[in-house]
Amino acid sequence: MKQLSNSLYMKYLVLTLAFVSFHFVATAQDESKTVKEIEERYEIDEVTSDTTKITIKTKTVTIIKDEDGRHISIEDSKEVLDEAKKEFEEREEEEWDEKFDYQPKERVDERKSSQVGGLALDLGFAHFINGNTFGNNAVNPELAIKDFRLGSHVALHVLPTRVSIAGKGKVNIKTAISVDWNNYYFTSNVTLIEGDEGIEFGQAEENLSKNKLTTRYAQIPLLLNFNTAPGQKNNVSFSVGGYGGLLWSAHTKQVTEEGKKKTKNKGNYNLNPIRYGLTARLDFRWLDIYVNYNLSEVFAQNEGPTTQTFEAGINVIDF
Repeated sequence: MKQLSNSLYMKYLVLTLAFVSFHFVATAQDESKTVKEIEERYEIDEVTSDTTKITIKTKTVTIIKDEDGRHISIEDSKEVLDEAKKEFEEREEEEWDEKFDYQPKERVDERKSSQVGGLALDLGFAHFINGNTFGNNAVNPELAIKDFRLGSHVALHVLPTRVSIAGKGKVNIKTAISVDWNNYYFTSNVTLIEGDEGIEFGQAEENLSKNKLTTRYAQIPLLLNFNTAPGQKNNVSFSVGGYGGLLWSAHTKQVTEEGKKKTKNKGNYNLNPIRYGLTARLDFRWLDIYVNYNLSEVFAQNEGPTTQTFEAGINVIDF
């Protein structure tokens, strides 16, 4: 009974203090307020032998008495919490994301001042281009290749890096260490012969089911990147820049139709030891594409046909 009396005492003590505060601050001009009216304004939710809960507008004050004394906590009332829970359950996911700015990790990273990734991968096709002429018409008939062969261009970007230079991710510099492969799948039985004065063309003794030249360059791209809304679903990312690199290796591979005999020969094949060009990238939701235009010629100067290459495809792993 003593504990209950203390609890009731605390109840009326709080009510008395509330009444005094209400009297001098909120309603100084009206002295007709009664304890009953105060009790109606301050709802007593629960009273037990050791706990008193009082709701004041949107807040609930909890007074707990134990062996260590009295403890007071203030939190949102049950009515407010229930209303928030109902709003959460009814809100559509997209609306909730926009209002409360919840974003996956990759979108949060877009707003950082700098970001270094692991790997990025491009997969597309490569073809010849010479001025306004595109495709096999831009090169000697001996070097005609299969049109738009997926995988004729592959680029692996190591440590793709983005550094923000303005607008918290809206304007950035992008770069990486890249390894770039071009696979030229010839349509004829041509055999490339590396010569002292230039590339020579021979013919294979048997019909070939596969005949290709593979080049591999080590490159460094440097791009200026623009993001319309970093971290948001409707963000559009556009990059433009250039790249330069050196010939790493090259080889030819031939497979005969009969017997499937494979022959692989390494060499430089009078290729241009230096490569440079222009590049552009567009990233919008599921659409992530790139284009490269090699300003340098495929073969070294005066050592092969005068032609360049054009590459395009999709960014399989984001750069």
